[in-house]
Amino acid sequence: MNLLLVDDHALFREGLRELLADISPGVSIREAACVEDAIDECKLTNFRMVLLDLGLSTSDGLGTLDAFRVAVPGVPVIVLSGDENPRHMKSAIDLGAVGFIPKAHTSKLMIAALRFVLAGGIYLPPNLLHEDIELEKPTAAAAGAVAAAYARLSPRQQEVATLLLQGNSNKVIARRLALSEGTVKAHVSAIFQIIGAKSRVEAVIIAAKSGIKVL
Repeated sequence: MNLLLVDDHALFREGLRELLADISPGVSIREAACVEDAIDECKLTNFRMVLLDLGLSTSDGLGTLDAFRVAVPGVPVIVLSGDENPRHMKSAIDLGAVGFIPKAHTSKLMIAALRFVLAGGIYLPPNLLHEDIELEKPTAAAAGAVAAAYARLSPRQQEVATLLLQGNSNKVIARRLALSEGTVKAHVSAIFQIIGAKSRVEAVIIAAKSGIKVL
């Protein structure tokens, strides 16, 4: 399994490399200090996941994530950031990230988050998963209701939902499923209605809260 770590602080990369080595046997970790080098690496190697720091010295923040997703749309990206603003977290997911891991996380929590994403989940910090930090997680019954609603999606809708929850745009989904963008948009609207979401971010949050995983 190939992973790419994009961060311009050598000390942080060194520490994270040691953590990532424990994720899975045979994991191969490559590094890049800037987005341009990361894009070049992705064009040469098939990466299972890219860990992208939005605090690069040459970074445009969320604009960097957007540019990376446009350049290599098929590569799953987890955002690493020292910024814990919920709005920025939501924007990162809306731009196609499959996870947002604050750098303030402990090493144990960071590894758990990465393993969760590699297993098909979408990791979001607790303060984004809840409307209020003090709000409890949904009950098993509520989570089960959402999972049951997801199961009612047609096979084609589940294909669209899987790609959507992986952070793909309508354009990319259309290309991968050989559908028109209009058809994809219609499927996305139907999916939102069935699972009770109003946007891509809400769909991701609902899926994360309810334990829905995408592989």
